[in-house]
Amino acid sequence: MIACIARAAALIGVAALICIACAAPAPAPTPTVTVTAAPTTTTAPTATAMPAATPTAPPTATPVTRNLTIWVAELPDAQAVVASELHRAAQIGDLHVTIVPRDPDGLLISLATDHLLGLPPPDLIWADQEALVGLLADNALAPIGIELPADLLPGLRTLASSNNTLWGAPITAQDMLLLLYQLDCSPPATAADLVAAAQAARTSERAGFVQGWGAARWLAPWFYVAGGAFTTPDGAEPTLDTPAMTTTLTLLRDLYRAAPHNGDSYTRGQRLLTQGFAAYAIDGDWAWATYRAISDTFQIGIAPLPSFNGNPTRPLIGGSLLMRHRDGQATPEDVTTLITTLYQPEVQLRLSAALGRLPARRELLTDASIQTDPVRAIAAMQVTDAPGLPPTPAVRCAIFGVESYLYSATTGDLPINEAPLRMQREALACLRQFVQP
Repeated sequence: MIACIARAAALIGVAALICIACAAPAPAPTPTVTVTAAPTTTTAPTATAMPAATPTAPPTATPVTRNLTIWVAELPDAQAVVASELHRAAQIGDLHVTIVPRDPDGLLISLATDHLLGLPPPDLIWADQEALVGLLADNALAPIGIELPADLLPGLRTLASSNNTLWGAPITAQDMLLLLYQLDCSPPATAADLVAAAQAARTSERAGFVQGWGAARWLAPWFYVAGGAFTTPDGAEPTLDTPAMTTTLTLLRDLYRAAPHNGDSYTRGQRLLTQGFAAYAIDGDWAWATYRAISDTFQIGIAPLPSFNGNPTRPLIGGSLLMRHRDGQATPEDVTTLITTLYQPEVQLRLSAALGRLPARRELLTDASIQTDPVRAIAAMQVTDAPGLPPTPAVRCAIFGVESYLYSATTGDLPINEAPLRMQREALACLRQFVQP
């Protein structure tokens, strides 16, 4: 999950730019009523009719437990948590579920392999928004067909929908960028303050600022606040060649001046920060496991991203969703039963605590279990207005266009005034691959 948008671009940009079983309950046997007719005799003067036999009651049908196969594309530490909640939800609806763990990065390949082998597909799939993009490109999903909670975070609704169709139910919120700073530093309130503080903190032995320099996720928070958008409002065409892109790239170049002298990669930046050799960083909530693996005594200050152009910054939101495979046999009733249970407050909060993510429902963000967790509490401050990227070709091509030139524009190898137009042209060339007859 280190560079979510970069993974999405790989799904669509290069490979030709993109290249549940529920047996119906057995019907109750048709009751057979046996009636004994009065015997007819020719020797007795009077025929005595025998009483009709009492009809037998139909046997009670034995309920048939519905069986669903659910693929869970999560990292190993999260597999057991998600499986446990899916089993609990299934019991409520008299369902039996078989959980199949899958590597998130190998999900699409696993589906394609099973298809070639003639194996049945899963009925439901639990995965993130990047997997949703690839599954849609492969025409592997059916609309989820449920009513989402009224207080679902807006960005989650956006990332799960395209063409007015809901393709998954977002169950958790995640992938929020946060400002991290050494405890001997102070959290800046504005982007200009961050630039000044980072550049002042840079020395021959200490980097002033580190982040993922080549991924669009790190550009997006500033780009949205500057008035930019990756596509037109209808989502049909990229919109990268704008003054907002120039403004954003200028900020990123100013921040880059505080980057390490001898290596600016994302993984090196994480190590420098953990070891105290970087003053400030912007990184995601997903990175905590990495930091703890580097140092079990890791301590860092956490704050929301600084404001920009006088407005709160808007980092992108991600999520984990439950999706319905188009060739699976899960019924709408099955799906509704599972998802309704997963949206219950106690389930949402259990998942949030166990996975280190946020609940998908806005009304739960103020719960004490979240507010006492520094990482989730800061992420909750930004998540209400966080934009989600819809799983459309234009958006993914826009990301591809941005990432084609973002690093070189940030480092100064490409003039900033040339980068927006080049990004737009690259995005349009990508998009043309989708509209070819």
